Amino acid sequence: MKNTYLFAFLFFTNMAFAQAPLLIEDFNYTAGDLLTDHGWASHSGGTTNPILVTLPGLTFNGYVGSNTGFSAGVNNTGQDVIKSFGAQSTGTVYTSFLVKASASTAAGVYFFHYLQTSGSSAHRARTFISAAPDAGKMFVGLTFNSATAANSQTVLNFDQTYLMVVKYEIMDGTDNDKVSLYVFAEGDNFTSEPTTPFLGPVTGTAVDITPTFVVLRQDEGVQRITVDGFRVKKHWQLNADDPSSTINPDDNSDLKHIYPNPVTEGVLHIASNSTALKQITIFNYSGRKVLETSVFSNRVDVSKLTAGVYMLKLSVDNQSVYSKFIVR
Repeated sequence: MKNTYLFAFLFFTNMAFAQAPLLIEDFNYTAGDLLTDHGWASHSGGTTNPILVTLPGLTFNGYVGSNTGFSAGVNNTGQDVIKSFGAQSTGTVYTSFLVKASASTAAGVYFFHYLQTSGSSAHRARTFISAAPDAGKMFVGLTFNSATAANSQTVLNFDQTYLMVVKYEIMDGTDNDKVSLYVFAEGDNFTSEPTTPFLGPVTGTAVDITPTFVVLRQDEGVQRITVDGFRVKKHWQLNADDPSSTINPDDNSDLKHIYPNPVTEGVLHIASNSTALKQITIFNYSGRKVLETSVFSNRVDVSKLTAGVYMLKLSVDNQSVYSKFIVR
């Protein structure tokens, strides 16, 4: 009994320092599904040209949301969709995602923004892609609220995957929040927040909001923008989903991390190259064993677990590691 209490104490002492993501969206569904069948809601445009799950997923070396599901096609004019990450009234919100565009207008389209209330027109941190004069090239733009962007003069490539981070800073006072955009190409260092954003910070020129939703927006029939690997967090961390999700720091290990964390759809995935039999043991907050199973795959069915915080013990090839995770 003493060991059980010690386990629980260490479990939750460590958990206090972990910051789970507010939202994880890897579009790990069936290609062709409506996003509105998977926790997204229509914001405007009704059901005209609905946003669908597309394939393949986007890849970006080292990013936690790389190639873990499929993607979404923001490819037309019509339906816009929103997904809640919970109202945030203090601090900073970081939304990271992968983007690969193949077409846009010269004036530009904004395909992503934050929102406070469903149905509201208070769009914040509008993020744009526009066609550059040279064939195959594009610009990226950002505004706090305006529907017309001042683009960065840095020319990017259509048909290349970029990692973007849209930052919303909730400032003391009234109508003075700030937004910034960071853009990384393959090979760039994104382990820590750069001192200078790609664009911004842009200070609010309209009423501040309480960021609550991320929005995918379809603006023009010509736009072709694929997005993937969404993470919404209160801190900068792009290579893992929280400090506790890394289950072995040895880069040579076959056991890398678990995802998503939190689990919202009953399946926990193990990032592992091992095809050996894996012994899975899961404990609840009091240290009581609630699930024990063996799998060859990298999927663990946790659909019978109630919402809460758990510890997973994974044993494979004479190696055991532990990782905390949340079920919602």
